[in-house]
Formats: sequence, C-alpha cells, structure tokens
Amino acid sequence: MKYKIAVLVATYGEVEQLSLRSLYPSSWRILQLITSRIATLPLPLKAFIALLRSLRRKKEWKKLGYQPKLAQINRAQTQALAKRLETVKQLSGRDVEFVVRDAYYFIKPYYEDVLNEVKRSCHAVIVIPMIPIESEFACGVGCALALEHFGDSVFERVRVIKHLWNNEEFIKLCVNRIFEKYERRQERKVGLALVAHGTLIKDTKGRELKINTGYKETLMFYERLKTAIEHDTRNRFASIKLGAMNHKFGGIWMPQTLERALEEFRAEGIEEVAVFPFGFLADNSEADLEAVMQVRAAGYPMQYIPCLNDSPEFMDWLAKRVMLSAEHLLKLQASTLVQMPFQLEIATNPSS
Repeated sequence: MKYKIAVLVATYGEVEQLSLRSLYPSSWRILQLITSRIATLPLPLKAFIALLRSLRRKKEWKKLGYQPKLAQINRAQTQALAKRLETVKQLSGRDVEFVVRDAYYFIKPYYEDVLNEVKRSCHAVIVIPMIPIESEFACGVGCALALEHFGDSVFERVRVIKHLWNNEEFIKLCVNRIFEKYERRQERKVGLALVAHGTLIKDTKGRELKINTGYKETLMFYERLKTAIEHDTRNRFASIKLGAMNHKFGGIWMPQTLERALEEFRAEGIEEVAVFPFGFLADNSEADLEAVMQVRAAGYPMQYIPCLNDSPEFMDWLAKRVMLSAEHLLKLQASTLVQMPFQLEIATNPSS
C-alpha cells in the first residue's frame, strides 16, 4: 500500500471576483481568524466592519482596475510543486504518493475543509504556510486549525514547514530574484525598499503583546537579506531599507514603515526606488498595489520586483523541503505505528 502524504500549499487568499458575494465572506473570515487573536468584537460590530471593508475594497479595486493575482499564483505554485513531487516514488524505503492541494484562510477552498478531506485519505499532512515569517497571524492560524481538527494525533500526522526566513538557501533565492529581475535603466541613485506586512508591537493600551506577532523575525529576516544583498558583487543600490505595510487599528504598529523609508530615501538623495516584497511569497494587493501606489505617490520613478511566485528555482527548493519533512514524518510514524488507529481507517478505505 502506498503511503499517502498530503501537501497543503496554504495562504491567506484574495478574492478573484470583485462582488459582495465574494468579498463579504472573505472579510468575515479575516475578523474570525486574525482579528479575534487580539480583540473580541461583538457580533453586530463584526458584521458591520466586514461589510464596510468589503464595500470599500470593491470600490477601490474597481476604480483602480486592479485584479488580485494571489489565488492564481498560489494555484500555479501548487501545480508546479505537484509536478516535482509526482516523480518521487520512494522515501525511507516506503512507496509514497504526494497529494498536493491549495488551501486558503480567507477564500475557498478553505484550509480547514481541505484538512478534513486529506485527514480521511492520507497518512500524513505537510503544511506550507506561504508566508516566510512565522507569527500568530500566519502559520499560527494553520497550526491552530490543524490542532483543532487532528487533536493529539497532530504531532504524529502533521508537520508545518517553518523558518523559511532563516534559511541560507532561501536568502540566496531572494537575492538572486532581486538582481535577476531588477533592470538598471540609467545612472540614478537607486534605493531598494524591502517590503513586508507590518505587525503590531503593543496593544491599544501600550502593553506588550502576549502572542508572537512576527516582529522580531521580520527584523532579523530583513537584516540577513540586507547584508546578503550588500555583500553581493552585483549590488548597485545606494540604500536599502525596510518598508512595513501597517494597518491603522489594533494597537501600536512597528515603526519601520514604507512611508518612513521613502522619507529617508529623499533625505539621502535617492532618485529611484525599487520594491521587493520580501515578506511575501506571491504577489498580492499589499505588494503589487498598495506598496507600488505609495512609492508612486511619493514621486519616485520605481520598479516592482515580483515575489518568488512559482519561479523554478523556488519550486525546486520547496520540493526538497517537503521531502525532508516527509522523511521526518515517516520515521516518526514508524516508531509510533502501534498507537495510530487512523492506519486502519486508511487501510480499509477503498479509494486508497
């Protein structure tokens, strides 16, 4: 019998249809899965905020002619990863089959629904949160839902790939992406803005938060990437700065904003700005719309360097990480096989 391993390529997800029918459920799930981790909102207020956000987003995106690409890119990443993993027939002496699925926190197919589906048909599950920086709002959502759906067996059956930001090979992928995609058009003094999702550092009363918001990881990732770029022989950037895309509510947000970076660039005499969204693994509205608009509003000529998306080098590297995680789960389950009743369910399932 083949050992089936589900691989969930999980991300937030952005709607592809700019209708209230699509936008409202997405806005509601943002409040349910993310906002609820830092604030408890009454049901009527939650419904009002979800509706207001949906109406505003529909109006703004339609006015700008913006079409979100995040879900499309995530599907392409899923397909590219599946193509690489379908050639893997054995691991640790076992016949294996990878079942690769895309899953989303805010749009369908919902992450928890895909979890439930593969829970019944696969021996193990590997989750890839497609946000390179760990936090309660990113991989924390995936981990919490996995624990809720798998219970105690989560420790033998589920592995979440993490610490991408702290991996030397991943840093090299980002560096190469920047220099391969950036086009030096003329002799200008160019600044590089490394853009990431901003994060809270204190609550509304100025108190330290009790959850991991990813702030320290964001700063460490930025410093590692900045150092790698500066030491690369291809580097011609006059200045490199962190540009966080903060929200307005929820507490005190990190101060290293894109707005501040642009002001510092101006003081340094920077004439052009390149934007690389190092805090994202796929182009999305915060990166290729909001960050781009902010730079243009500041009056800079600019270049947008796309995220890693489904680039072959990134997909090759990710497939290797999946195989390492799969081998870990194989060894772990081999040592606890007698305590795992789900094996009988798999074995007696005709579809397996």
